[in-house]
This record gives sequence, structure tokens and C-alpha cells, in this order.
Amino acid sequence: MDSFALIWSDMTTPDRADRARKAWALYGKESGDAEGSPIEDLIADLLHLADADGHPGGAAGVASRAVRAYEAEVATWPAVQVEANGESEDAGRFLAQVRGAESDWLTVGQGDDRRTVAGHLWKAMQVAGFRFSELAAHTEDLIKGYVLTSDDGFEFRVIEHDEH
Repeated sequence: MDSFALIWSDMTTPDRADRARKAWALYGKESGDAEGSPIEDLIADLLHLADADGHPGGAAGVASRAVRAYEAEVATWPAVQVEANGESEDAGRFLAQVRGAESDWLTVGQGDDRRTVAGHLWKAMQVAGFRFSELAAHTEDLIKGYVLTSDDGFEFRVIEHDEH
């Protein structure tokens, strides 16, 4: 499925997880592991399948496309509000933040991986005028710690949780 279809899909995060959980349970049952195998085993075997069945780009191509599809989906999920005072136990190591001209920073996502956290900003960045084709490059800038500013003055950043 291409990124455009993923962005406009009606499936929610729990819907996608439930669909995958069924495949994972069947995989565990077929492998003889009643407790369920690590999800990494299923993913690794799917990559072997990509090589064996000759999918475009083999395992590396499939893995790359899967990560891009996942990142495109993450950017469309509802934003996670994190307590500004840092007391939230659910807060990740990094925060995705946005602010309008002359306003306070608003946290719209959090997590433990800078790249994934930067993905929380994609939809807002597109609304602010950033081109979809440039979002991957802008993600790299966010990972490096740059603050990105749209033509309308909206700012975007990814920071360590204790920096705000």
C-alpha cells in the first residue's frame, strides 16, 4: 500500500495491531511456540519470504518500504499530549513540539526514538506548507536538533524530554 493510501485509510492503530496480532498468533502456533515467539522472529521470516519470493528489492527493499509506510501512518495518528511539567509517567525520552508565532511550545508527540517522534510532526508540517516530498529531509534536520520554521512562522522541533 502506498503512503497516500495509508494516510487516508480508515484503519486505526488498534485495528492494524489487531490484524497483525492474528498473523503473529498463527505464526507462533505454526512454529510450535505456545507462548508466542518474539515479534522480531515473524518480521525476520517475512524478510526471508521477500527474498525467497523475489519481492522488489528483496528483504532490504521490503524493510525500507515497511518503515516508510509505518512512519507515514504514525504521522496521521492522533497526537499524544504530554504534561508540560514532565511529570507524566508515559512521556518518552523525546518530545515533538510545534508553536505558532509568539506562542508557547505545544507537545504533540513523544517517544524514545527521535525519528519516530519527528514523524508526529509530519501532518502539521504539511498543513503549515512543507512539501511531502521534502519531509524525509526535514526529519533528518529535526533529528539533528534544528528548529524548522514555515513561511507562516510555525516552528517545529524534537527535543529531549527534560529540555523543555
